[in-house]
Amino acid sequence: MTIMTNAEKKKLLQQLNANRIFRETIYYEALEQLGDLKTNYSDYMVTEPISCDEELQRLPNADYELCTALLTMVLREDHFCNGSFERRCRAGQVQPIIDRMIVLL
Repeated sequence: MTIMTNAEKKKLLQQLNANRIFRETIYYEALEQLGDLKTNYSDYMVTEPISCDEELQRLPNADYELCTALLTMVLREDHFCNGSFERRCRAGQVQPIIDRMIVLL
């Protein structure tokens, strides 16, 4: 696996935004391509048990690593609560994570 440059990561994230397809598999694949899927995402969270809504409130001050953990978190939430990722996308809760990642790159 080759390591992507920040410019390449930014381009992939911009394409993700442009596609507006809300399937979690596409976002999982993108995080894997970026090399940023956080299998240890819970290490980045401050709530116990994890409260996705509370954790997402940390986004305005999040660094890139926390953004990738937050995105992984909402993807994992869908595993336990089928359809939650699409609902969060449609509610405008995923786009800001991607936007912040782009800005931070």
